[in-house]
Amino acid sequence: MKSHYYSSRFTLFVASLFVLSMTFMACGDDNDGGGLGPAPEANIVEVAAENGNFDILVQALQDAGLAETLEQEGPIFTVFAPTDEAFEALPEGTLENLTPEQLAEILQFHVINGEIESGDLAASQDVETLLGEEILVEADGGVLVNGYSNVVTADVEAANGIIHAVDAVLLPEGYRDANVIDQAVELGNFTTLASAIEQVGLTSTLKYKGDFTVFAPTDDAFAALPEGLLGILSDAQLTEILTYHVLSGEVFAGDLTAEQAAASLEGGEIFITSDGTNVTVNGAASVVAADVDVSNGVIHAIDQVILPDAYGTVVDAASKRYNFETLVSAVVDAGLAGALSDTDANYTVFAPTDEAFAAVESIVNSLSPQQLATVLSYHVLPVEVASGDLAAEQAPASLTDEAVYVTASENGVMVNGSASVVEADIATNNGTIHAIDEVILPNEFLNIVQIASKNYDLSTLVTLVADNGLVPTLEGNGPFTVFAPTNAAFEAVSETLGTLSAAQVEEVLTYHVAAQEIMSGDLPAPGNSTTVPTVQGEDITVEVEAEGAVTLNGSVNVTTVDLQGTNGVIHIIDGVLLPPSYTAN
Repeated sequence: MKSHYYSSRFTLFVASLFVLSMTFMACGDDNDGGGLGPAPEANIVEVAAENGNFDILVQALQDAGLAETLEQEGPIFTVFAPTDEAFEALPEGTLENLTPEQLAEILQFHVINGEIESGDLAASQDVETLLGEEILVEADGGVLVNGYSNVVTADVEAANGIIHAVDAVLLPEGYRDANVIDQAVELGNFTTLASAIEQVGLTSTLKYKGDFTVFAPTDDAFAALPEGLLGILSDAQLTEILTYHVLSGEVFAGDLTAEQAAASLEGGEIFITSDGTNVTVNGAASVVAADVDVSNGVIHAIDQVILPDAYGTVVDAASKRYNFETLVSAVVDAGLAGALSDTDANYTVFAPTDEAFAAVESIVNSLSPQQLATVLSYHVLPVEVASGDLAAEQAPASLTDEAVYVTASENGVMVNGSASVVEADIATNNGTIHAIDEVILPNEFLNIVQIASKNYDLSTLVTLVADNGLVPTLEGNGPFTVFAPTNAAFEAVSETLGTLSAAQVEEVLTYHVAAQEIMSGDLPAPGNSTTVPTVQGEDITVEVEAEGAVTLNGSVNVTTVDLQGTNGVIHIIDGVLLPPSYTAN
């Protein structure tokens, strides 16, 4: 962290702190106050004077005309008292260069109205001093003031208050190098930002903690927000938005690569791009003034307020990420941006990355706007599904009404058997995005082998087709009709299949294939039947029950119909069909 001590007014500030430290050292080093001098009937100045470790502080109080104040019976004070060692750590001659008025300002920065014991402290609190400027007091095992001054002895009681000895002098504004807040106020074009930070209690954190990198929206950036927006936000919401603009650590413009995603204090990522000259944040906000160096970090002024994912739509979340540029452009070209920006909706988007689109660039470029809209809509579910909501297998309907096949295991989440979820649960105000590494296609763009391959319930069939060298045939021009048994159907006859030769297994498989396209609408009316010749050479009997159910060979049920692809159609069935000639054997 950068030094908080050195500035053009450093000498004055240090001198003031030196005096304060002497006063507090007189309180002693025991946490319970023992050995620090007189019993609590002694006032703050007397306790400090009796101790012997606060000589500089006591003298400074007298020189600044504040000793009389801290000797009164009331009001009650809390003093963060620098020890003699704390003052001695200041540059030589600092105290001698201070006027009494300057010394008084520094000393008042160490004093608080009211008694605050260490046991009363929360993890973090802003506390107003007699000077009117706040200090940051943090309690986490020990007590730390303004991010650098440790309480070395706490809760030393006096008749008119309590003393906490600290090991470093505290410097008010004007006696220290400018920090994030000091600099923002001094620049003058961040008044809305500074006011919002003060409203939610972040001022002292950004003054005294760090180092930070702050992407600071200008007043014009805040003015561009919808009228009244800031007024309807709760303090918790405003805190989330403000901390989303802040990174831990210093990042100067010269440190940036072409693309980087940095974690903000809010927890969400900020997406930063740089071409060496221009820096853009979240795809839209430009850095208009870079590298304002301050004592606890660096400020970059930006021309737009940036929002965490939860405050935008799925389109907003995708737009600010540089790895979804192709997707966003395609959504706009297909005329889907408006629908996907509907804040009354709840979507799940399986979002292909730019690399995923690059792998099928020729296919995407050949699509008409209507076809592109179909492909993109197939990546969207009309409900919100987080990764934690997933079962091992599910086939939800997409916006096209066609099923998307999603599996979840300890190895991750897969979509349609081949696309991996590479980033899950990007939560927005109208849905969730899961980034995937492949573009998934609806059936109308796939052949029947590809249609079967994406369905986790047909994996046994797909394996048998591959093992028996039938893939090239079924990827041919066709047309074909495939009656596709499920995994459970194959499991039910696994013992029988295990007794068959490779040639017999191939016969069983080809008995499920017809060399023509037969849609459910081509079947006879309920109560009638027909026969279908197969590639194997024997016929399948198709019966349409009175209620519309379809059975094959009198016992196998058709459970899903009309999965139509580029070279045929698949109907899923719940049993394995055996050729009549095999059965007769």
